[in-house]
Amino acid sequence: MRPVFYAGIALGLAGNAWADASRFDGTYRINPDHQGCIVGEGDVVGAAFRIADGQLTSIESTCTLANPTNIRDMDAMLFDLECSGEGMEWSDRVFMMKKDDGSLLQVVDGMDFTYPPCTE
Repeated sequence: MRPVFYAGIALGLAGNAWADASRFDGTYRINPDHQGCIVGEGDVVGAAFRIADGQLTSIESTCTLANPTNIRDMDAMLFDLECSGEGMEWSDRVFMMKKDDGSLLQVVDGMDFTYPPCTE
C-alpha cells in the first residue's frame, strides 16, 4: 500500500509543478523591435515563439519544458529543455521569470533575453 501512496504523492507534486509552469504560457516576440507574431517560421521579421502545455515552439524547433523547479521567493522557475528540430536533438537548462510588464525573462548559459508578449 505504501508504494502506491507515495507514487500518488509524487504524481500530485509533479502535477502541481506543471500547473505552475502554465504561468509562462503565451506567445512572445523574438525581436522586441518588431510587432509581428509569427510562430514557427525562420527569417521572418515578426518571428515569435509560443509556450503552451509544457512545450516551447519556436523557429523550426520544439522543446519540452521538463523537470520544473520553483525558485523560492521569486515568480520564477528552472526547466530542463529537451528540444528537437531540423533533424537534431539537444538539451539545455533555462531560467524563466515573468516581468511586471508581462514580458518573459529567460537566462540560458549566462545570457539573458527579454521577450515582450504578443498582444494580437
